[in-house]
Amino acid sequence: MSDASGARMVGRGDHLRTLHAALARATEGEPTAVLVAGELGVGKTRLVKEFLATVDAEVFAGACVPVVGEPLPYAALTQALRGGSALVRQEVQRSPVLARLLPGGSADIDETGTGEAAGSGAASRLRLFQAVLALLGRLSAVRPVVHVVEDVQWADRSTLDLLAFLATNFTDERVLVVLTLRTDTADDARVSRWLAELGRHWPVTRLPVGRLDHAEVAELVAQLRGGRPAERLDALVARSAGNPLFVEQLALVDDDAPLPDTLQELLHTRVAELPEETRRALGGAAVLGRPTTLPVLARTLGVSEEGLDEALRPALAAHVAELRPDLRVDFHHPAFREVVDGELMPRERIRLHLGAAEALAEIEDRAPAVVGEMARHWHRAGDLPRALTASVRAGGIYVRLQAFADAHAAYERVLELVEEVPNDLDLVQVRLKAADAANLAGESERALALLDRVRAEATDPTTRAEAAARIGAIHFRGGDGAAAEAAFRDALALLPAGERSVRAARVRGEMALQAVGWSRFDEAELLAAEALRIATDVGARREEGVARNAQGTTAGFRGDLDRAVELLRTALEIAREVQDPQDLGSAYVNLSHVLGMAGRLEENVELGRIGIVELTRVGQERQQGSLLLNNVSEQLAEAGRLEEAGELVADALSRHPRGIQAAPLLRLGAELALINGDLTTAWERCEQARLIVESESAPVGWVREVIETAAEIELWAQRPEAAHDLVLEGLELVAGTDDEAFAGTLVALGLRALADQAAVHRDHRSRVRRADQRERLLDARTAVSRHRSTGAMPQGHAQQLWLSAELARLDEQPAAELWAGSADAWTEVRRRFLSAYARWREAEARLGAGVDAEAVAALRAAHDAARSLGAVRLVDEVETLARWYRIDLLPPASQMPAGDAAGDPLAAYGLTERERQVLVALAAGRSNREIAEELVISSKTASVHVSNILRKLDVSGRQEAARIAHRLGVTA
Repeated sequence: MSDASGARMVGRGDHLRTLHAALARATEGEPTAVLVAGELGVGKTRLVKEFLATVDAEVFAGACVPVVGEPLPYAALTQALRGGSALVRQEVQRSPVLARLLPGGSADIDETGTGEAAGSGAASRLRLFQAVLALLGRLSAVRPVVHVVEDVQWADRSTLDLLAFLATNFTDERVLVVLTLRTDTADDARVSRWLAELGRHWPVTRLPVGRLDHAEVAELVAQLRGGRPAERLDALVARSAGNPLFVEQLALVDDDAPLPDTLQELLHTRVAELPEETRRALGGAAVLGRPTTLPVLARTLGVSEEGLDEALRPALAAHVAELRPDLRVDFHHPAFREVVDGELMPRERIRLHLGAAEALAEIEDRAPAVVGEMARHWHRAGDLPRALTASVRAGGIYVRLQAFADAHAAYERVLELVEEVPNDLDLVQVRLKAADAANLAGESERALALLDRVRAEATDPTTRAEAAARIGAIHFRGGDGAAAEAAFRDALALLPAGERSVRAARVRGEMALQAVGWSRFDEAELLAAEALRIATDVGARREEGVARNAQGTTAGFRGDLDRAVELLRTALEIAREVQDPQDLGSAYVNLSHVLGMAGRLEENVELGRIGIVELTRVGQERQQGSLLLNNVSEQLAEAGRLEEAGELVADALSRHPRGIQAAPLLRLGAELALINGDLTTAWERCEQARLIVESESAPVGWVREVIETAAEIELWAQRPEAAHDLVLEGLELVAGTDDEAFAGTLVALGLRALADQAAVHRDHRSRVRRADQRERLLDARTAVSRHRSTGAMPQGHAQQLWLSAELARLDEQPAAELWAGSADAWTEVRRRFLSAYARWREAEARLGAGVDAEAVAALRAAHDAARSLGAVRLVDEVETLARWYRIDLLPPASQMPAGDAAGDPLAAYGLTERERQVLVALAAGRSNREIAEELVISSKTASVHVSNILRKLDVSGRQEAARIAHRLGVTA
């Protein structure tokens, strides 16, 4: 219910207390969000207004509005900036990025809409988002801020993206975000999906606003009627169903008047009772679609302002319309706008759209987004030439406002209109701009279609090269290597010979990244070096970063890991400097991969912790963020930190990466399930990964890794023949490519498969067949060793010992020392599962030669290692071996190392390693959110761990758990 009724708010005391409690948390430095949700007319806006009237805070408020059926870009933000306090206006004057959203803003300088805007694109949108974040931070430093965004069901995509950015970037700002949502709209599913995604990153308190009960309705009616009770109160309560808007409108009906059956009928009746000239005035307000000034509405209607005053008076008295404090006319409730708009006749609607467009065109100091409104009005009015001109301008302005979805819609309108309206536009350039807008809006398929048409129609080779380069970049980031390579080579061929430009550096840099991704390292080195030379010559900083990224990744695969890390850290610094989200994601992913190759685990974990936050800030958490988490979790898994690795994989998959980016996560999920002994899940995830890499033209290295995992699953499932077939498939795939350098694991798995077969099939035919297969694998081993990077990797020595040990096992030669050396070498490079596997094979070899102390020690060491990992299948194998030789795997108590269970104060509670880490953080007084950030897990996962700890310690709260931890000496 609105303030216009003059009635005191009824029945919302608990809601107010919830909002005040949320503000108290925000005031303490815990940014908080509340979603006020309810049906049409239930009083969401009134509740928020009542709350704001009682708080000592900086109010930064605006509402999302539908304009002619389409959301208005950044409407809520623009209103908040325009209607803010003196402090807000002062901050806006200091920020050109924010100032351009207001009347006279720089986004409206280009009258043609065809000029290029410096810094347009994803990086400029990031600057806008960061400017809003900085503004709220500065405001909250003075006093708490309540940032209200009303009617998010009508929010444009750019506004939703901005809110998601704020949610994932708030740290200790004293900000309360209050969102209002109408739950009975047809498009609620879209916003519900967005809210669900938002809730993953930031807890949002949902505050449902329900209907009033009988007593509350009676109290409200008494207020509305000046203390005079309604004679037909029971009927009013029944018909209103407790909806405050319905109550308000019914209370204004005479007691003896018939009551309408529905709220819609009531609203129609309230409008129909108004004079004809009043309904015409309301029709203009409905077509304009948002709160408007009297001069603009008068010009839209073609009447004088004095005449408009008289026409609106009955609507104001009937609470159908209201005059806001900023002297803008608005409907008392959005439902009235819907009623009025629905009753307009076609010719009347066209006339009003024409008047609205002309009225907006006459505003001298208009906000940039008004141009988009003009375009829509001209279009709805049927004036296609002026609609075309305005749509071209709107597309350019929306790009500079970083409202990419709206820019995409504007350019699509342009491309429709050029088919009907004579024009002198350069359609090639329009399509290039439309393709950019589509790509930035996430419509990559439409962007590719537009760029293909540009490449076909453009006569200028440079323009065709630009289109081809953009096609290559879209395909590359989508994981289609063949299409990316073809497009990049086309772009390179179309560039003028010897051209040294930003474009030339960019094409070569992107080509270098694509080449290294598809294991063509010589080509990548040459392209990256040339890209760097050109970028340095022409001062192209962003292109310099791309080239160094390619150089660093190539150096990593060559085995020069220290240089690789240095180059990639430089690339990351440049990506941060130029604020390019896609370059930032690429630098993080490649640096984490190289750190993993170098065995620098703790650096990698820290990089992942920082990186996922930063990538979330720039909208890259789904794709590049998932790959970053995969790289970190893979190294954690290799080091035996399986629980942490599993959490990261689950976190990354919950981000729903699209297409090829899901494959590495599924493959790693298969590896983790394999170690845990769940071969069914392992095989399912591996098959999912394999389907993706085969259908998405994945890099050779990605396919090879999936085949390795599949072969290992077959080996643990005791199907060595199938494993061997997979190994041959993988070796054939990498033969003759630079990725052959990394095929050592395939060769080792192949030798293991032959050795497993030899243990069962010892007949002459099988021996002859294995001899041929053995030679083929040895040839592959020789091919691997020819590559210069093979021995440069930290795990190179361990892998060679593994290969030699598997070969000796196949040849039935003594191999205990080889297996012992392999186990030690794998331990040195922190590959615990392979070390445990090698220790099992060592024990097997020693026991085959006789049961002695060394053999028993090796068997017990293998058992301890397998159990500590939770490697169920390996534990079974070791225990089976112990039973064969009648060996007790537990040493006598006198031989137990001091400080085992007896020396572990938490042993009796059965805490996992991750729960121990969470307990340490909990004992230090950290919140769930702080624990999640420190351990690189989600807040929900941290909460689950805390709940498990409380249950295992048999305590009721965090403080009690912390006291137990301190008493037991469990500290960081």
